[in-house]
Amino acid sequence: MTHHCHALGCKRTCPPRHLMCATCWRLVPPDLQAEVYRTVVLRGPTCDASWAPWWRAQARAIAHVANVCEPNAGWQTKYVARADAFADRLEGKTR
Repeated sequence: MTHHCHALGCKRTCPPRHLMCATCWRLVPPDLQAEVYRTVVLRGPTCDASWAPWWRAQARAIAHVANVCEPNAGWQTKYVARADAFADRLEGKTR
């Protein structure tokens, strides 16, 4: 099974353990890259509250790349808000 880059609109393949292809990943600022790496190791074996920090970090990385490629701050804010809402549900903060 082929794994694709999670950057919106990118069709490149990448290893399953990577969030994005190398081209898109280079567009993510180093501090945000570090946050994704820091949170990936916190995830448990099932998608539960342990995944919430990673969910937030990866969404910000994806939104950042999308905004670099096609600037739209309103869209970026909405995308991250949806990811934050999902992470809140994982943590049991909302129903």
